[in-house]
Amino acid sequence: MARKKYSLFKRGDVIRTNPQDGFYGIAVVLDDGVKLELSPNKWSYPMCHIAITPLIYDYEVTINDIDLAQLYPLRFLRCYSLDNIPEFFKEELLVHIHTTRNVAELPVIGNIDPSNIYQNELSWQPKSDRFFICGDIHKYLGREAYLNWLDKNRITD
Repeated sequence: MARKKYSLFKRGDVIRTNPQDGFYGIAVVLDDGVKLELSPNKWSYPMCHIAITPLIYDYEVTINDIDLAQLYPLRFLRCYSLDNIPEFFKEELLVHIHTTRNVAELPVIGNIDPSNIYQNELSWQPKSDRFFICGDIHKYLGREAYLNWLDKNRITD
């Protein structure tokens, strides 16, 4: 049986996400794919950095609807609840490492210069608040942007 061929993300792709049924967000691919050596002689699929932006729409947004000045990585306050440790919050910059494979088949609605979105160095090493290795994208990519929008609009789901 042949493997399914997925379209590949490339630098500058603007992805329309679907973090919640009826809501749409925007993510931007910040670089081209690079294969990473996961262990000696074991390589990953090509990986890229994807920034989740805070933009949320209640319609299928197009590139023409987007205020490009509002494209920047979301800073998300994540709550952690671990055994035997009091609940705590940590701010996370939503720039993470994903494969270039568009497994969720999310639409690419345009292509822009991503250097306007994120100017800092992109690392392949995870940091405490960014660059987590997340693998393939999933159907609800950008869920944090939707949760952030709910919080700002004080809407409960």
